[in-house]
Amino acid sequence: MTCYSHDSLLQPSALQNLKFYRYSAVDKSPLTKYILRHYWDFAVTLFPISMAPNLITLAGLGFIVLNVATLTAFVPDLAGPAPSWVYYSFAIGLFLYQTFDNVDGRQARRTGSSSALGHIFDHTIDSLNTPMGGLIQVACLGLGHSPRGVFMVLVGLWPMWLSTWEEYYTGTLYLGYINGPTEGILLACGVQLISGFFGPAVWKLPLNGFAPTYLVPEGFQLIDLFQCFVVFAVVIIHAPVCLYNVYTAVTKAGVFSFRTALAQNIPFVMYNLIAISWILSPHSTLINRPHPKSGGLIEFSLLITFTFGKLGPRVILAHLTKSPFPQFNLGAFGPLIGGALLVNLPFFGIYTPIHSSSELWYLRLSLTYALLDFIVWFSTLCRKFMVVLNIGCLSIKKKTA
Repeated sequence: MTCYSHDSLLQPSALQNLKFYRYSAVDKSPLTKYILRHYWDFAVTLFPISMAPNLITLAGLGFIVLNVATLTAFVPDLAGPAPSWVYYSFAIGLFLYQTFDNVDGRQARRTGSSSALGHIFDHTIDSLNTPMGGLIQVACLGLGHSPRGVFMVLVGLWPMWLSTWEEYYTGTLYLGYINGPTEGILLACGVQLISGFFGPAVWKLPLNGFAPTYLVPEGFQLIDLFQCFVVFAVVIIHAPVCLYNVYTAVTKAGVFSFRTALAQNIPFVMYNLIAISWILSPHSTLINRPHPKSGGLIEFSLLITFTFGKLGPRVILAHLTKSPFPQFNLGAFGPLIGGALLVNLPFFGIYTPIHSSSELWYLRLSLTYALLDFIVWFSTLCRKFMVVLNIGCLSIKKKTA
């Protein structure tokens, strides 16, 4: 287990910069402006004034954890069909997560307890939610333990990472006219409701009968259209805005070149490639012959949850402490590198493929390590923030006169 007492981002000299913290965010979504913000303004009044904002954030994550537990119990093959109420419960849980995620900041302003700790606490919870939310979508779309399922788990990491990278340079959380935390979550809720009403088989319907043949390739299904839209949203709608905002920020600052800033995404690209080289290896059994009860993709997604849960938040930590952009982190990369090397031994001239049970046990050990490593890191971070800022984490500390 890594000792984080010596982490450069958590040293007293870095943490002193937390006192200069100022929250900055822009939300361009018309849906937020005209509808949802009124609902969130009302929702915050339902919480007691004594309830800490971070406790609301944590409670919101509880709905997603409950969703994953329900998935494991009722849709372990990630294909279904499960009882309709399962998919409806996914939609309710995700909507409540979105509600709590937007109420926590209002509660912080309401109680005068906004802080850098709340900022990174919220971002870390969002990072944990991202791959778990992708896993739930896999089940709702009936993708099973498949390469397409892997895609759905990993694709959500990209907008989250790019927004984090953007915030490091701009100092502002920018949510565009169409963004993941608002429209993206509501779209996911819509998918879950559709699966609950029609069953996940609806996503396998061919589109040839609904559009001219010259527009829709033979065998093109509704799921193909949905995944094309996801790629379009990330690559065409989200990424260019992040790139432009970072380019503008570094050009104005004149400290880094845009090429240097762009190169700082290489570790994240490597993170994805390592993950893919493990689970999509022809020698891996995680999705080729999944475990009949739990399935390889479920536990692999949880491993992604706790490794990515350190990767993105460390960038926010560097932003808050005015530290250099973080690069390689053993807790995030180590378990994935080990798995990728283990299953790909035949490519190195060792022609004895790993047994499926051995790979599954390595995955479980890696998941246990990643979970414990995340807990140690995050609890260390929270304690150090609390000391420097003289505040509570899950409670509101009374201010002394």
